[in-house]
Amino acid sequence: MNVLAIGSHHDDVEFGCFGTLSKHKENGDNVYVVVMSNGLLRHTVTNKIIREVETTTNETKCAMKVLGVDWFQLNFQDTEVPFNVESISKIERLIDKLSIDTVYTHWAGDTHQDHINTLKSTLSACRGVDNVLCYEQVPLPRVTNVYPVANYYVDITGKHFDKKIEASKCHKSQIKKYDDVGYDVIDGLEVMARYRGNQCGVKHAEAFDVLKMKW
Repeated sequence: MNVLAIGSHHDDVEFGCFGTLSKHKENGDNVYVVVMSNGLLRHTVTNKIIREVETTTNETKCAMKVLGVDWFQLNFQDTEVPFNVESISKIERLIDKLSIDTVYTHWAGDTHQDHINTLKSTLSACRGVDNVLCYEQVPLPRVTNVYPVANYYVDITGKHFDKKIEASKCHKSQIKKYDDVGYDVIDGLEVMARYRGNQCGVKHAEAFDVLKMKW
Protein backbone atom coordinates (compact mmCIF):
# COMPACT_ATOMS: atom_id res chain seq x y z
CA MET A 1 0.00 0.00 0.00
CA ASN A 2 1.25 3.50 -0.89
CA VAL A 3 -0.10 6.09 1.53
CA LEU A 4 -0.15 9.88 1.20
CA ALA A 5 -1.23 12.16 4.06
CA ILE A 6 -1.94 15.74 3.01
CA GLY A 7 -2.09 18.73 5.32
CA SER A 8 -2.27 22.47 4.74
CA HIS A 9 0.25 23.26 7.47
CA HIS A 10 3.30 21.65 8.97
CA ASP A 11 1.54 20.27 12.04
CA ASP A 12 -1.77 19.15 10.52
CA VAL A 13 -0.90 15.56 9.66
CA GLU A 14 0.85 14.97 12.98
CA PHE A 15 -2.12 16.27 14.95
CA GLY A 16 -4.62 14.50 12.68
CA CYS A 17 -3.51 11.01 11.67
CA PHE A 18 0.07 10.32 12.70
CA GLY A 19 -0.87 7.35 14.86
CA THR A 20 -2.53 5.73 11.85
CA LEU A 21 0.51 6.47 9.70
CA SER A 22 2.61 4.73 12.35
CA LYS A 23 0.48 1.61 11.93
CA HIS A 24 0.88 1.81 8.15
CA LYS A 25 4.67 1.93 8.58
CA GLU A 26 4.59 -1.05 10.91
CA ASN A 27 2.59 -2.96 8.31
CA GLY A 28 5.27 -2.32 5.71
CA ASP A 29 3.34 0.30 3.72
CA ASN A 30 5.07 3.19 1.97
CA VAL A 31 4.09 6.42 3.73
CA TYR A 32 4.51 9.98 2.45
CA VAL A 33 3.42 13.37 3.76
CA VAL A 34 2.57 16.55 1.84
CA VAL A 35 2.49 20.03 3.37
CA MET A 36 0.70 22.51 1.14
CA SER A 37 2.08 25.75 2.65
CA ASN A 38 5.58 27.11 3.16
CA GLY A 39 5.19 27.83 6.88
CA LEU A 40 5.84 31.56 6.69
CA LEU A 41 3.23 33.29 8.82
CA ARG A 42 2.61 37.05 8.85
CA HIS A 43 0.29 39.16 10.97
CA THR A 44 -2.85 39.79 8.94
CA VAL A 45 -2.92 43.50 9.84
CA THR A 46 0.71 44.61 10.33
CA ASN A 47 2.29 42.07 7.90
CA LYS A 48 4.95 41.45 10.53
CA ILE A 49 6.55 38.00 10.31
CA ILE A 50 5.28 35.82 13.15
CA ARG A 51 6.92 32.55 12.14
CA GLU A 52 9.81 31.92 9.76
CA VAL A 53 9.93 29.21 7.09
CA GLU A 54 13.08 27.76 8.67
CA THR A 55 11.30 27.23 11.98
CA THR A 56 8.43 25.17 10.60
CA THR A 57 10.69 23.28 8.20
CA ASN A 58 12.97 22.17 11.02
CA GLU A 59 9.99 21.22 13.18
CA THR A 60 8.59 19.06 10.39
CA LYS A 61 11.94 17.40 9.78
CA CYS A 62 11.97 16.51 13.47
CA ALA A 63 8.45 15.05 13.26
CA MET A 64 9.06 13.04 10.08
CA LYS A 65 12.15 11.44 11.62
CA VAL A 66 9.89 9.86 14.25
CA LEU A 67 8.53 7.50 11.57
CA GLY A 68 11.26 7.88 8.97
CA VAL A 69 8.89 9.06 6.24
CA ASP A 70 9.56 11.26 3.21
CA TRP A 71 7.71 14.56 3.00
CA PHE A 72 7.07 17.20 0.36
CA GLN A 73 6.39 20.92 0.71
CA LEU A 74 4.33 22.59 -2.03
CA ASN A 75 5.18 26.15 -0.92
CA PHE A 76 1.84 27.93 -1.10
CA GLN A 77 1.55 30.91 1.25
CA ASP A 78 0.21 30.15 4.71
CA THR A 79 -3.45 31.31 5.03
CA GLU A 80 -3.62 31.59 1.22
CA VAL A 81 -3.57 27.93 0.11
CA PRO A 82 -5.67 27.90 -3.08
CA PHE A 83 -8.15 25.60 -4.72
CA ASN A 84 -7.17 25.89 -8.36
CA VAL A 85 -5.51 24.10 -11.25
CA GLU A 86 -2.04 24.57 -9.77
CA SER A 87 -2.89 23.09 -6.37
CA ILE A 88 -4.74 20.16 -7.94
CA SER A 89 -1.97 19.46 -10.45
CA LYS A 90 0.78 19.46 -7.81
CA ILE A 91 -1.09 16.84 -5.78
CA GLU A 92 -1.94 14.82 -8.90
CA ARG A 93 1.70 14.67 -9.95
CA LEU A 94 2.74 13.31 -6.56
CA ILE A 95 -0.06 10.75 -6.58
CA ASP A 96 1.06 9.56 -10.01
CA LYS A 97 4.77 9.61 -9.19
CA LEU A 98 4.35 7.64 -5.95
CA SER A 99 1.56 5.31 -7.20
CA ILE A 100 -0.65 6.36 -4.28
CA ASP A 101 -3.70 4.23 -3.47
CA THR A 102 -4.64 5.67 -0.06
CA VAL A 103 -4.96 9.35 0.88
CA TYR A 104 -5.69 11.10 4.18
CA THR A 105 -6.66 14.76 4.27
CA HIS A 106 -8.75 17.39 6.10
CA TRP A 107 -12.40 16.85 6.97
CA ALA A 108 -15.25 18.67 5.24
CA GLY A 109 -16.54 20.55 8.30
CA ASP A 110 -13.28 22.39 8.97
CA THR A 111 -13.52 26.18 9.16
CA HIS A 112 -9.93 27.11 8.23
CA GLN A 113 -9.78 28.38 4.65
CA ASP A 114 -6.48 26.56 3.95
CA HIS A 115 -7.93 23.27 5.21
CA ILE A 116 -11.08 23.67 3.13
CA ASN A 117 -9.14 24.41 -0.06
CA THR A 118 -6.71 21.57 0.60
CA LEU A 119 -9.62 19.16 0.92
CA LYS A 120 -11.17 20.40 -2.32
CA SER A 121 -7.87 20.19 -4.20
CA THR A 122 -7.25 16.72 -2.82
CA LEU A 123 -10.68 15.43 -3.82
CA SER A 124 -10.20 16.68 -7.38
CA ALA A 125 -6.74 15.12 -7.54
CA CYS A 126 -7.95 11.81 -6.06
CA ARG A 127 -10.59 10.86 -8.60
CA GLY A 128 -8.53 7.80 -9.48
CA VAL A 129 -7.43 6.92 -5.93
CA ASP A 130 -9.10 3.92 -4.28
CA ASN A 131 -9.15 5.09 -0.66
CA VAL A 132 -9.76 8.61 0.62
CA LEU A 133 -10.26 9.33 4.33
CA CYS A 134 -10.65 12.62 6.19
CA TYR A 135 -8.98 13.15 9.56
CA GLU A 136 -9.92 15.43 12.42
CA GLN A 137 -7.48 17.47 14.44
CA VAL A 138 -7.28 19.69 17.48
CA PRO A 139 -8.36 22.25 18.27
CA LEU A 140 -11.75 21.63 16.68
CA PRO A 141 -13.59 24.68 15.35
CA ARG A 142 -15.39 26.43 18.17
CA VAL A 143 -18.80 25.92 16.60
CA THR A 144 -21.20 23.71 18.53
CA ASN A 145 -23.11 22.36 15.52
CA VAL A 146 -20.02 21.46 13.47
CA TYR A 147 -18.35 18.18 14.34
CA PRO A 148 -16.41 15.61 12.31
CA VAL A 149 -18.23 12.58 10.96
CA ALA A 150 -16.62 9.45 12.40
CA ASN A 151 -17.39 6.27 10.50
CA TYR A 152 -14.00 4.55 10.69
CA TYR A 153 -11.71 4.11 13.70
CA VAL A 154 -8.07 3.09 13.98
CA ASP A 155 -6.75 1.71 17.28
CA ILE A 156 -3.50 3.58 18.01
CA THR A 157 -3.15 2.44 21.62
CA GLY A 158 0.43 2.07 22.83
CA LYS A 159 3.44 2.83 20.66
CA HIS A 160 1.43 4.38 17.81
CA PHE A 161 -0.13 6.96 20.13
CA ASP A 162 3.31 7.55 21.63
CA LYS A 163 4.71 8.23 18.15
CA LYS A 164 1.88 10.68 17.46
CA ILE A 165 2.66 12.62 20.64
CA GLU A 166 6.42 12.52 20.03
CA ALA A 167 5.99 13.91 16.52
CA SER A 168 3.46 16.52 17.63
CA LYS A 169 5.81 17.82 20.30
CA CYS A 170 8.28 18.72 17.55
CA HIS A 171 5.97 21.58 16.57
CA LYS A 172 7.03 23.84 19.41
CA SER A 173 6.09 27.08 17.65
CA GLN A 174 2.53 25.92 17.07
CA ILE A 175 2.19 24.55 20.59
CA LYS A 176 3.40 27.90 21.97
CA LYS A 177 0.89 29.78 19.81
CA TYR A 178 -1.94 27.84 21.43
CA ASP A 179 -0.37 27.98 24.89
CA ASP A 180 -0.48 31.76 24.62
CA VAL A 181 -4.27 31.66 24.31
CA GLY A 182 -4.76 29.04 27.01
CA TYR A 183 -5.07 25.86 24.93
CA ASP A 184 -2.92 22.80 25.66
CA VAL A 185 -2.38 21.00 22.34
CA ILE A 186 -0.87 17.83 23.78
CA ASP A 187 -3.67 17.51 26.32
CA GLY A 188 -6.17 18.07 23.51
CA LEU A 189 -4.64 15.24 21.48
CA GLU A 190 -4.85 12.94 24.51
CA VAL A 191 -8.47 13.87 25.20
CA MET A 192 -9.51 13.35 21.57
CA ALA A 193 -7.71 10.00 21.32
CA ARG A 194 -9.31 8.82 24.56
CA TYR A 195 -12.73 9.99 23.41
CA ARG A 196 -12.48 8.22 20.07
CA GLY A 197 -11.01 5.19 21.78
CA ASN A 198 -13.97 5.11 24.15
CA GLN A 199 -16.31 5.08 21.16
CA CYS A 200 -14.69 1.98 19.67
CA GLY A 201 -13.64 0.12 22.82
CA VAL A 202 -9.90 0.83 23.01
CA LYS A 203 -7.70 3.23 24.99
CA HIS A 204 -6.61 5.53 22.14
CA ALA A 205 -7.98 5.83 18.62
CA GLU A 206 -8.08 8.14 15.61
CA ALA A 207 -11.38 8.64 13.81
CA PHE A 208 -12.00 9.28 10.12
CA ASP A 209 -14.74 10.16 7.69
CA VAL A 210 -14.37 7.67 4.84
CA LEU A 211 -15.18 9.27 1.51
CA LYS A 212 -14.37 6.11 -0.42
CA MET A 213 -12.68 2.83 0.41
CA LYS A 214 -11.64 -0.18 -1.65
CA TRP A 215 -9.71 -2.42 0.73
